[in-house]
Amino acid sequence: MAPQDEITGQRPKNYSLWHRPPNLPGWCFMTDGDWFEQRKKGEEFKSVAYIETIKVKSVDNAHITYPVWRSKKSLILEIEKKMGIPAYVVWHNPDCTDFLVSRLSENIPTRMNAEEYVIFIKKL
Repeated sequence: MAPQDEITGQRPKNYSLWHRPPNLPGWCFMTDGDWFEQRKKGEEFKSVAYIETIKVKSVDNAHITYPVWRSKKSLILEIEKKMGIPAYVVWHNPDCTDFLVSRLSENIPTRMNAEEYVIFIKKL
């Protein structure tokens, strides 16, 4: 099975297109990831969470309208388990003023405005 098509039309696709048959078989599957939230302590950086972001027109029911692909869910849950950090999916509107945040292992989405999301990020 080949990776799903890039839906935004804004990301470069050269590597994604190369990473498909006939160059590689369909069982060589590629899944991109988004962000690691980190904290700087002295000269060291420590990952405190993984965040997968999805830009949507409206966060109303975004977790249903724009579900996370099966391969992405697998990646997110693997990061959470192996790294021992929380992993979240964050659907946000284009202005980053409205957010829907869900930890996949708990599957309870929470809607936040920009101020609430800043507080959430700082508490990680």
